Amino acid sequence: MTVSEERRLIAIAAVAGVAQNAIAIPYVREHGTRSVADFFVGKIWSTVPGKFAMVDLILVVVAFHAWALPESGRLGIRRWWWATLFMTFTVGIGTAIPFFLAARARALRLAT
Repeated sequence: MTVSEERRLIAIAAVAGVAQNAIAIPYVREHGTRSVADFFVGKIWSTVPGKFAMVDLILVVVAFHAWALPESGRLGIRRWWWATLFMTFTVGIGTAIPFFLAARARALRLAT
């Protein structure tokens, strides 16, 4: 990958982080900090579409990190995997995946 591809992935991660927080922060402000649980164990589980979305999201998170953990070890970027794991549960997987892919692309580019 090139530097511009890495920058594109970082830009996607940044846009995703802003978009996700633009939804989450006003919700938490309105309903209080205890409402953070709503994003994972709240009313989303009360509908079939919500259950489907959450199961799908959980599978994406598990599959991504099952791949990213050994990949980060192989490339010597374990610290970026830890950052990605943190992002997954604080911002969202939509931010974490492009961030990790950018870190991976950089490691691959520097290794060649």
